[in-house]
Amino acid sequence: MALMLLPFAVGAAVHAMVFAFVRSSLPDPVAVHWDFKGNADGTTTSPLGLLGLSEGVFAMEAVAFMAACLPVRSGRGVLPGVFTLAWATAGFTCAFSLTSLLAHAGHDQYTEAEFPTAAHWLIAAAVTAAAGGLGHLLSRAATARESR
Repeated sequence: MALMLLPFAVGAAVHAMVFAFVRSSLPDPVAVHWDFKGNADGTTTSPLGLLGLSEGVFAMEAVAFMAACLPVRSGRGVLPGVFTLAWATAGFTCAFSLTSLLAHAGHDQYTEAEFPTAAHWLIAAAVTAAAGGLGHLLSRAATARESR
């Protein structure tokens, strides 16, 4: 069950490290929501708000997946599909929050950040697929180890 926390802990750690690296180049405030045309329509009062929001999403996802896995267990641990989905979800959250963070880097005003663009969605899709694939491989390895 503790393995279910791993993808969200990894995502939160990566996001926090990137935030620490680009913190000094972020505008104050930063946008946290965009409309369908790519215009910022929601901001935080501080760049730290963006960090807190993203880390909070990782925490909520971890709790949701842990709760979902309580009744759904196979004879050999958490069902592999649930673990794969957890990694894919954490991958999407990480990619989406990082592209949002990096879209702000180097700009003086949050209104200068361009997000989401087609490139952001493609990056998020690729990272989601890669993270889901990693989760699938890890679940297969854990299942094989437990069946010995």
